[in-house]
Amino acid sequence: MGNRTRRSRFGFGGAKRLQARPMADDRRRGPGPRASTWLGWAATAAGLAVVAFLVGRGGSEVGVASPTPSPTAAPLTVAFGTALDPVSGEAINPTDRFRAGDPIAYSVRLAVAPAVDTILVEIARIEGADATVVQAPSTQGIDGSSRVIAFTFAVPTAELLTAWGPGNYVMRMSFEGGTRPFATGRFTLVETPDAS
Repeated sequence: MGNRTRRSRFGFGGAKRLQARPMADDRRRGPGPRASTWLGWAATAAGLAVVAFLVGRGGSEVGVASPTPSPTAAPLTVAFGTALDPVSGEAINPTDRFRAGDPIAYSVRLAVAPAVDTILVEIARIEGADATVVQAPSTQGIDGSSRVIAFTFAVPTAELLTAWGPGNYVMRMSFEGGTRPFATGRFTLVETPDAS
C-alpha cells in the first residue's frame, strides 16, 4: 500500500490555517450595501401603496378627500314682486300671483357679478308633471358688473294672459352656452273675473 498523507485534525502541517475572526463587538451591524439598497426600494414601494390607498378608495373611510366629482349646485331662486327697489335693484312687494294690470318685477342675487352683458330667459307653463315652453330662451341685457339681475316686464300682464292664458309658470335663467339654468322661479297668472 502506498503511503497516505494525513492531514492533521488540528490544522497543523499541510492544512489550511484559519484566520482570526473579528470579535462580536467589532462586527458590522445591519445588512450590507446591496441589501440596504433593496430594503430602501421596498420601503418606498410600501409607502407609495399606503398613500395610494388613503387617497383612493380607502380615503372615504378615513376622511381623506377623494377625487370624485361634487354634485352640481341647485339653481338660485328668482324672486318675484310688483316693483324693483331703487337702491338694491331687487324685487320688492313680494308676490308670485299676477292679475291683469299688475306689474311683474323679478330679480336674482348672484354670489359674484357675472361679467357678461346678456342672459337667456325661458318661460314654461306647468301642468301637472308636464312643462310646455311658452317663451323660448330669449336674450335679455343685464349689467354684468352687478351681482343683482333684475327686470320689470315691459309687456303688460293682460297681454301675457291673452298670449299664454292663466296658469302656473316657471322662469329659467341661464348663461349663453350653459347647459343648466343658474336660477329658476315659479309664478302664476290669474285671470280676473269680469264684473257683471
